[in-house]
Amino acid sequence: MSAMAWIGSDHVRHDGTEKVRGEPIYGADRTAEAMTYAVPVSATVGRGRITALDTTAAQRVPGVLAVLTHENLDRLHPADFAYGVGSASTSYQPMQDAVVAYRGQPIALVVAETLEAAAEAAGLVTAGYKVEPFAVTLDDPAAESVDQAQAVPTFPVLEIGEGDRLLDQAPVVVDATYGTPAQHHNGLELLSTVAEWKDGSLLIHEGTQAAGRVRHALANQLGIPMEMVRAVAPYLGGGFGQRTGQTFNTVLAALAARRIGRPVKLIVPRADVFHMVHFRPASRHRIRLGARDDGTITSLVHDAHAQTSRHDLMPFWGPEVSSRMYGIPNFRGTTTLVRLDTQTPGYMRAPMEMVTMFAVESALDELAERLHVDPVELRRRHDTATDPLTGRPFSSRRLKQCLDRGAERFGWSRRDPAAGSMRADDGSLVGWGMAAGCYPGIASAAGSRIRLHENGTADVAVSGHEMGQGIRTVIALVAAESLGLPPDRIRITIGDTRVAPQPETGGSWGTATAVPAVRDAANDIRAQLHQIAAARGESVATVDVTECRLADGRLVGPDNSGPLMTGLLMAAGRSSVEATGQYYAPGQQPSEAPTLAPARKSAVMADVGSAFVGPAFPGFVTWSYIAHFVEVRVGARVRRPRVTRMLSVIDCGRVISRRTATSQALGGLVWGISTALSEESIVDPRYGGFLNSNLGDYKMPVNADIPTLDVDFIDEPDTSFSAFGIKGLGEVVHVGAAAAITNAIYHATGVRVRDLPVHIEDLMTETSR
Repeated sequence: MSAMAWIGSDHVRHDGTEKVRGEPIYGADRTAEAMTYAVPVSATVGRGRITALDTTAAQRVPGVLAVLTHENLDRLHPADFAYGVGSASTSYQPMQDAVVAYRGQPIALVVAETLEAAAEAAGLVTAGYKVEPFAVTLDDPAAESVDQAQAVPTFPVLEIGEGDRLLDQAPVVVDATYGTPAQHHNGLELLSTVAEWKDGSLLIHEGTQAAGRVRHALANQLGIPMEMVRAVAPYLGGGFGQRTGQTFNTVLAALAARRIGRPVKLIVPRADVFHMVHFRPASRHRIRLGARDDGTITSLVHDAHAQTSRHDLMPFWGPEVSSRMYGIPNFRGTTTLVRLDTQTPGYMRAPMEMVTMFAVESALDELAERLHVDPVELRRRHDTATDPLTGRPFSSRRLKQCLDRGAERFGWSRRDPAAGSMRADDGSLVGWGMAAGCYPGIASAAGSRIRLHENGTADVAVSGHEMGQGIRTVIALVAAESLGLPPDRIRITIGDTRVAPQPETGGSWGTATAVPAVRDAANDIRAQLHQIAAARGESVATVDVTECRLADGRLVGPDNSGPLMTGLLMAAGRSSVEATGQYYAPGQQPSEAPTLAPARKSAVMADVGSAFVGPAFPGFVTWSYIAHFVEVRVGARVRRPRVTRMLSVIDCGRVISRRTATSQALGGLVWGISTALSEESIVDPRYGGFLNSNLGDYKMPVNADIPTLDVDFIDEPDTSFSAFGIKGLGEVVHVGAAAAITNAIYHATGVRVRDLPVHIEDLMTETSR
């Protein structure tokens, strides 16, 4: 492949062959000399205090080295939750006292020579409790409601124009409430940590999306200098927002390893994953839409309720999304946080956007029916070039193109708008539905380091985490194009706090953040090569590495004039050249990311926390958009819904890697089907905690539930947001998908389901739920 042609290609995944061979080392795969194993013991009451804790039988199990409880565990410094953007997933720290904040929290940790001994001993730990009243549902009288605008002033009530007054005057009004359940991420890789102390320094291997946050949190909680902590996460078997901060397993493994003086591996059992780390909170949305008879929407009022914990206020920014999707001139949005006796909820793919747009896009479908307007046309009419909340222009907005291309490819014009009017040959009900979605464009500060060797290979260390999304591939393509090398000559190190700053990778900002830092370092490499050439009296043009190619493992000029790079570097007495690069989001200054090394091109880069900004930037606002079109079939007698066709068209700016972009999109659509038809974490109002805390009872789709999915990209660059023209992709593909499915189900059956997921019994009626 010629130079300058890697970006946008369908090149193979950079680490695809290694993954097929089973070569990547994940967190739990790490081994160390004299390794020990830890298993947690969980509380079995919804709330209360521990009155007795018997570890005698556990300590007698052969191979047990320690049983740690609140009575003998080292005391920790406070954890910095900081409204969801600190280093720890929660401010609550179990096993520091006798308090049980919720069912499932760890109350003991058994450490043994083998995993089997640790598990056996953990089952022998018994506890007595003084049980206190608890609440685990949004409607529980014991739940505490908190006005978010008062408790978290950075998330005020959002008002544009006169939403309530015009709503009261509107001739056509939709007033409906939509609900979404708690959900858990359930990545294939369990939560796991390998902790090892050497000469007072702590080495952590684990699957995390935020190695920098893990490092910060551990240093703060343990009270040791940050330089004494290294976190390594080269691969992650599914994050989806679950691993965006330091969790209990990390600090407990570190404390256990320090106590016994040996490395400790802690793998959290699946059932405990449901209770030891954050999850998507349950939410409820009252959406009120007012419109004129001609189909013009005049007002939108969005009142949201979202779950949080007793000890943290996890903000919910649903109205930030609903206020900015369409050109509706009058809006009011409020949020009520509901304190429940669970662990603190947090981020899960498209955390607030997915549930918000399920509600908004469902309400729009109801309004379209009331107005006798096509659902696609209703959305097209309310397109806008400016952000309703700030008045700033969008850096790019190609939602209409998504709608038009999707409608044409899906054959939307053949849809009979009457509910229940379409049938398949076997008598099943057929429904066609659609919905749109959006996700903010976000970017973070990042750093990189590149070393280019005389043999035409390059080592790239950069901010970022590989959690299956393919970030190594996009980094390789950008580095290859920038340096004039094939991607297979690029070696990439990510997720290691020793070699590059490691902020959180999430929120669809991984590519937008990492690749500009790589390009910055690559430009420095090119400049150094030009300087070497100039010192030799050669023409600068002849050493433009984008014009070079490989021959016998060395980089040569386009005219086969010889080992050009080797000659350049040898003439300078060097076997390689090295450079560092840094990136800040549009309008962001180094002072806004104080832990990033302030000196550009610094030889030693400092760690970096999360310094993300967006979607509002100086002069513009950035969002990605998507339009979903869905066909469902519902049994005529037993009304089991099934998605039979799905097409989604995405405006994510320029596509860097078509292969990984397509993979991300398909995965998001599968999750949309799961969200709409099966996925929910069921709470236990009797005893607390979650009932279906295993992969047998937590229902997710299998291959037979997924039809052939079709995705398309507008693939037009957004150069205001990024010099590469990219916007975010990974999150937006999940937004709106569930609404498109439930809208299709209504079209098939005439039954409007307003609470996810859809159950067969919901459709065995003639009324809406």
